[in-house]
Amino acid sequence: MGLKDFRIIYDNPWSTYYPGQTVTGNIIVVLDSMKKIRGISVKVKGVANTCWTTDKQDMDERGQYRDGTQTVTAHEEYFETKYYLVGSASGGEIEIQSGEHKFPFQCVLPTNLPSSFESDFGHVRYTVKATLDRPWKFDQEVKSPFTVVSPLDLNQEPRASEKVQEEMSKTFCCLCCGTPPLTVTYSLPVRGYVPGQSMPIRVIVENLSGVTVDTVKLILCKIVTLRATTPTTDTKTEEIVVAEVGKGPVEGGGTADYEQKLDIPPLPPSNLTNCGIIDVEYNLKVVACVSGWYYRNLSRNISVFVGTVPLVNYQTPSAPPAEGYPAKPSEIGWTTTGIPVSSPDGAPPSNLYPNLPPPSYEESTNGARSLWERGESEHVFGISNRFAPKYPVFNFIPAQ
Repeated sequence: MGLKDFRIIYDNPWSTYYPGQTVTGNIIVVLDSMKKIRGISVKVKGVANTCWTTDKQDMDERGQYRDGTQTVTAHEEYFETKYYLVGSASGGEIEIQSGEHKFPFQCVLPTNLPSSFESDFGHVRYTVKATLDRPWKFDQEVKSPFTVVSPLDLNQEPRASEKVQEEMSKTFCCLCCGTPPLTVTYSLPVRGYVPGQSMPIRVIVENLSGVTVDTVKLILCKIVTLRATTPTTDTKTEEIVVAEVGKGPVEGGGTADYEQKLDIPPLPPSNLTNCGIIDVEYNLKVVACVSGWYYRNLSRNISVFVGTVPLVNYQTPSAPPAEGYPAKPSEIGWTTTGIPVSSPDGAPPSNLYPNLPPPSYEESTNGARSLWERGESEHVFGISNRFAPKYPVFNFIPAQ
């Protein structure tokens, strides 16, 4: 058989890095017999891709238009580093004996990378691929993804600390005259939150109409805008519900005044800075769902921000549980403050928030995606694995 095991192990236990940091790890090769190779190479790259099918019309040979479809795509490449750990592309054969072998690798990440992102129609993805270069035979490959988190410090986002208080109202037609109004007022202490935090939303319902409000829904939506450039330009927008709570009913003539909390799950930061073909935004949607199919619901969207560093003057996180954090984080490129050893521009750490406890890192709740890419062999080791990026999650103690 020869090759018994072929895998990639990162030194960072979360396989999560910030731009400007160094990705390090080992290529593990396990053989049950001697193997002849030309060399072992490693390739580290970062790319973004979008792809979906859209409708089009083609003219047939009789001059009539026929409905059809076409696939539109876009691609961005951020970096690619390739080198040989053993041997070379032009060298002679090398014999590797049976047993387990470790080959260390490293790659310094550029400083202007977008955060990892996965969706049904596009991704920003970072991978390491190792290749056993075999003369006169098919090469054998293994592929493993890692996460890049581009920092979004909410303290540097001017609108993140804004308070929100808005009101929406509606009257309903009843025969030939309108009802008194249904009024919903809602407020937020700030616009900016981090995963692990709860968004406290105060809701006041004054229902002077005779129509029952079945429930008031509070929905956190991720708005993804994807762009394609080939063979034609196109744009696609996804609205994905990432968290939702609701409360009701409020009868006609009744009132309600309460607070509900939306927990922020592991999510990519807003904007997806440095990516030109995918944008990410977040909205809080407030919907008053009323009885009767002939009445329209009352609804409004509010722009909110998801960051990687919390507002220091709003809430202070606590240290993560011991089992969620390695004993010596500084040895893998992290300080005990949770800020990367290298700042986003590659300069020495500024230590802006010395009292900020570190986050843990948890997989995105939006579902794992296949690692296979168009044109890639299905026989690559690790290609059948599904991948979900890991994002920083802070530990906040619930208010008593």
